[in-house]
Amino acid sequence: MQILFQTRCPALIMLVFVCSYSILCGCTQKSHGSPEGYDFRTPQKRELGKVLNEISGLNYNTENHTLLAISDSKRKIFQIDVKKQKLKDYAEKFSKQADFEDIVKLNNTVYVLVSDGTIMSVPPNAKDSSGTVSYPFWSKDKNDFETMYYDSVANGLIIICKSCAKDKNQGVKSAYRFDLGKKRFDSSKFYAISTDSVRSAVRNNDANFKPSAAAIHPINQRLYILSSAGQLLVVTDTRGKVIEAFNLNPDRNPQAEGIAFSPHGTLFISNEGKYGKATLQIFPYKGHRISDKISNR
Repeated sequence: MQILFQTRCPALIMLVFVCSYSILCGCTQKSHGSPEGYDFRTPQKRELGKVLNEISGLNYNTENHTLLAISDSKRKIFQIDVKKQKLKDYAEKFSKQADFEDIVKLNNTVYVLVSDGTIMSVPPNAKDSSGTVSYPFWSKDKNDFETMYYDSVANGLIIICKSCAKDKNQGVKSAYRFDLGKKRFDSSKFYAISTDSVRSAVRNNDANFKPSAAAIHPINQRLYILSSAGQLLVVTDTRGKVIEAFNLNPDRNPQAEGIAFSPHGTLFISNEGKYGKATLQIFPYKGHRISDKISNR
């Protein structure tokens, strides 16, 4: 009876085996959802060119409605004109070191994050390092940061650990505040994000959460965090409580390292050129065209 079943129904046996294996392993196919107000299935795309192949940070410049970008190894700040798809230097040679990870512009000052947690303030149109001021992170442990964003309520720049010594085996990613008034880091963490909460939200117990960029949504005031490792978008409140999480489509976002919002909610995600050219993905908010978002003052 058993031999007859195996001979005549091999497809059924295979189906039962696959289903049983999936249940036992807890394996599920990743779905690529979209946060409210966006459709991640239909992004507008720009190629950024070879000079930004290692683009690592992005910020929306409300002064002229362009994007400012930083690259890992380039001692320059770039300005991207999205409408005309043009690129020019905004500042250059502002530092003698490299490994830049993120960027925020406030009024006439641009702040650049270095991977060890150091924040640099760069004057507009800098041509050398004479006007740059460095603010080292207080911990001398082995730390790796890729994420910095501005929180107006906290009056500070917030940096989130990608990998920090004090977080080891703690199941969290800690965030620290740089006080813009006192121009110094707080001595204690600002908040911590539970990695288990991220995994629960994305329904994947093996999800790899290592923050690579973040920005606060100008309308709903939620924090949107990219994790290039694991290819995730995690949405939290401004104190790190996880609200929801989404898998990013790896074909469109192979290495998401930068995120920014226009004042009207248009979402920009930049990708390093991991398997080709660096790209900029553009997601209009609530179905509005990108031209509407950029042209509105």
